[in-house]
Amino acid sequence: MLVQTHFPRKLSRVRYDQYLASGWFRGAVMLYKMDLLCIDDELFSVVNVRVKLDDFIFRKSQRKLLRKVDSRFRTVFGDANPTEEKEALYTAHKHRFKGFIHATLAEYLKAGFDTTVFDTREVCIYDEDKLIAVSYFDMGENSMASLLGLYDERYAEWSLGKVTMLKEIGFGIENETKWYYPGYILDKDSSFDYKLELGSTEFYTPDNSWVDFSKYNPAKTHGYEIRLNTHKLCKELTNLGIPHKQWLYPYFSMGHLGPWNAYLMSDPAPVELGHDLEGMMVATYSSIEKAYSLFSINPCPDGSHLLNLEASDEFSNSTAYLNHLYQTGDCILIHGTLEILIELIKVWKSKPHYIPPS
Repeated sequence: MLVQTHFPRKLSRVRYDQYLASGWFRGAVMLYKMDLLCIDDELFSVVNVRVKLDDFIFRKSQRKLLRKVDSRFRTVFGDANPTEEKEALYTAHKHRFKGFIHATLAEYLKAGFDTTVFDTREVCIYDEDKLIAVSYFDMGENSMASLLGLYDERYAEWSLGKVTMLKEIGFGIENETKWYYPGYILDKDSSFDYKLELGSTEFYTPDNSWVDFSKYNPAKTHGYEIRLNTHKLCKELTNLGIPHKQWLYPYFSMGHLGPWNAYLMSDPAPVELGHDLEGMMVATYSSIEKAYSLFSINPCPDGSHLLNLEASDEFSNSTAYLNHLYQTGDCILIHGTLEILIELIKVWKSKPHYIPPS
């Protein structure tokens, strides 16, 4: 599955280690796995990474950065405590976030609950009594997961985002933690690649194993496969003179979650073929089924009630995204070949009520 979620009522430290080692992330009060992400006008695969701490050695440049910060600022570790000062940092930082965003720091950490099953800590950096950076991380038995880093952009020259991650690593080493999970990178060059600079890194493969990052092959990802086969479809449509438009659909994950998976679109990169009386007709490629589908979609009338996260500005400011929640309608083809898909598109396009993409 491309998307999985779990809302644990109880979670031991050992069990949390197992989830992290199996490619899961923590988001608010849930655990989730997501193999794909629509941001920056592109479809990416999510690639989990981790750093081994029991033989970790800070590089000379990292030690120099930490000494520089320690000579000027004060660092405090503690349990996660989202105060007004930290909320202000979160609000100021929100414009940097991509994808879907929690409205507040408290929502990000606890989703409105008083407590969670996670042991969440924070590292704060102060300029005298002024908070200038804070990051959050979870502790397991032998693992730790970095969650979120915030910093005052007026202190950008101090690289405080990197510093708080290095502080987390130092905390993990002192507490004899074996694995540090800084989150994920993407299967193409991106702003997330700074995580690869932390130290010797492993990545989580599509066949569910951890391998040294030197062996990483982006051509093995779901994102690469979907991009490649969507390109094949669009090239064939162009050669045949069939109008079409490529879209990105950032709400695709909703189509993988119950109870909505029965009727919400679950494909992240639909190709619009036009409209008829039934709605917009789209073709999609599934990297799970390794096949194409053809079906109609319509905006979901109660979509706003199903979403409890804010969409980042890029979704509304870019013309690359279908910026609404869509439900599926009539299906003409489910999991067929490109050749069959093209023939069915030709038949559908000949219908009297066909309207090409705008």
